[in-house]
Parts: sequence; C-alpha cells; structure tokens
Amino acid sequence: MVINNLALSISQIEEEYPDNPIEFFRGKRLCLFKACLEKYFPGVRFGIENLLEALDLEVSTCQNQSCCSGTFFQRNLITRAQFAALNERNLNEINNQADILLVSCNGCYNSLLRGRDFLKTPEVRKKTQEILDDLKQEMGGEKYEGQYEILENPDIRIMHDLDFIYLIRKAVLNTLKFDLKGLKVATHYGCHYLNLDRDRDTETYLKDKNKLEELIKLFGGQPVGYSERDSCCGWGASQVVLHPEDAFKITYKKLRSCENVGACFILMPCPTCLYTLSKPEFRDQITEIFDDKLDIATIHLNELIAILRGCEEDQCVNLRKKSSRIHWIYQTITESD
Repeated sequence: MVINNLALSISQIEEEYPDNPIEFFRGKRLCLFKACLEKYFPGVRFGIENLLEALDLEVSTCQNQSCCSGTFFQRNLITRAQFAALNERNLNEINNQADILLVSCNGCYNSLLRGRDFLKTPEVRKKTQEILDDLKQEMGGEKYEGQYEILENPDIRIMHDLDFIYLIRKAVLNTLKFDLKGLKVATHYGCHYLNLDRDRDTETYLKDKNKLEELIKLFGGQPVGYSERDSCCGWGASQVVLHPEDAFKITYKKLRSCENVGACFILMPCPTCLYTLSKPEFRDQITEIFDDKLDIATIHLNELIAILRGCEEDQCVNLRKKSSRIHWIYQTITESD
C-alpha cells in the first residue's frame, strides 16, 4: 500500500497560478470539516463559509463525519488502529463528497494526516481494516462501494484554513469592508501548526511561521511580538484535566505576555486554542491562582475575517449568545471614525 500525502501542495499552486491562486479552486468542490469545538464558536465556520460564497466558490459542510478523535488518542483512550479507523472512515465519506477539505482546527488537521501515517505499520493497517469490517457489519452493509475500506489512493486533498486564506489573501482583501485601524495584534499559532511536518518539506518546515503577522499587516493592523509567542495555549490534551494548575500556568504566561506588550487582542487559527485562551471559567481560575485578572480579547482568524467583511453582529459575533470575548473587537473595527 502506498500512503500518499493528502496535504494540498501550496507551492505547486503558487507555481501554477502565481498571479491569482484562487483560480486553482474554481470548479472544485470544497468541504468544511466540522471541528467539535466549533460549536462553542459558530463564527469560525460561518466566517469561512461566508467568505467562500462571496468568492463564488463551491462549498458545503462535510456530511456523515465524526470527531477526528485526536483528544481521545492523546489521552490514551483509544488505540492507533481505532484512531486510524475513525479518521479513515471520515476521509472515505469526505472523499465521496468533495475534492478539497478545509479544516479550521490544528488538531483535526493533524489527526487526519496522522491517521494515514499509522497505516504504514502493517499491524495497525490490519487491525484498522478489521475495525472497519466490524463497522460495516454493524451498519448493515455499504451505501456505496468501498465505504468501509481503507482508501488506497484517495482523490481528496486537505488544507488548513490559515494556509488557504493566506494563499488567496489578495482575493480576501478585495472582499473586506473594514480594516484593523492600526490595532496592535498578538498571534498564537498553536503547537500542532508550528510543529507539524507531515504536510511540509524540510525547507518549509524550518522556515519562520509568520502568515498571521503578514495577514495582520495586510488588513491594516500592527503585529506585535511577545516572549511566549511560540508556547502552548495550555490545553495539552489531558494536562488541563489532570494537572490544571500546571496547564493554567502556561496559559497565564501567554496571556500576561500579550498584555505586557500592549496587544489589543490575540489572533489564532485553532478553536481548541481559542477555547483554552478564552473560556471564562479558565480565566476565573487563572485569576484565583495567580491573583491577576487578564482581560485581553481573543479571536479566530475566520471570525476576524467575518467582522472585517462587514457581517451583521448577530451573524459573526452573537449567533447563539452575546460574546464579550469578541464584542469589543467587533465594536472597535466597525465603529465610525
């Protein structure tokens, strides 16, 4: 079995479409992966879907997919074969629906690529297929040919939302109604984005990660550096559950470092990191432990683009409930000078 790299080649697109990379995506079916933690931040999916529709690209939300199971695997609750089977089933469903999969979450993106990596081990591959065979029997057979088979050569290609938005940044800029008004913005990439090498060649992997900073400047903001830029958000899979005070220390140091440099808010490409850095209960516990109340706002890249595009507040901010987390950002960007 040949395990091909499912990550879309950004450099190849740039080479073939140097002036207008968005043309590569026209006529292709794009699908949005449903990350579990998006349910806390509905603007994450709304932001990218709204942008794609404005750019006249064909987009749908992935059907019949489950959780990527990354958190379960990291907490040693499932085996490599179970993890691979979950992601292989997801990929099979998505491969039947779309040409390109866009993923808003660092962990989901990593899991979808990692599950395929595990299939390179014969023992894991054998057990993975056995799990899929059992699932096929439990579900009463296939709805389409090969539904519960390991994909030998899938057509689907996977791309992180940040990489997609950066690649077509000129087209994105043309859809914006507002700018960042010179606001100081700190960035947080997240461990899985900074350290993932499954989708990159060595040269690309070793390069500085600065796409968020470049987008901030393009959108009229001022990126600010801070000492904890490349550190973890504090989630650490099981660590925030098993050792909350140690995990919160990491979160606290990052938030405090951002406030120390005068950042107005923190921009990130991952809802899991956003959850950790934003959750009110976590902020309250951090205040209690460190006797320091931190108020810095946080936002996902997709949410920010929705605001800059001029979406209504009840679409890109409230959705389910009023969010003090990004209400200030929305008000500041959209208020008249």
